[in-house]
Amino acid sequence: EAMEMTHNLWMMGLPVGASAGAIVSAAVKVCARPESKGKLTVAIIPSFGERYFTHPMFAEIKDKAEGLEKQPLPEPFDNTEYGFATSRG
Repeated sequence: EAMEMTHNLWMMGLPVGASAGAIVSAAVKVCARPESKGKLTVAIIPSFGERYFTHPMFAEIKDKAEGLEKQPLPEPFDNTEYGFATSRG
């Protein structure tokens, strides 16, 4: 499960390691619980996966990720709706 989530995260543009995949996978399971409905769940990924760019275990994922078509970022949204003092938070 952790490696599948790691692969999915890489394909979304987040190069992370297996521990981050395990954390996000567990968070997804927590979110699926009925008692989590309507609640905010936070998963903290402890590090970026820059050290995995050259690791053989991630070669296939890296090759696929490098072949993705780049998409423009969406326009920033107004953070004042969420209680921040300025629109950029």
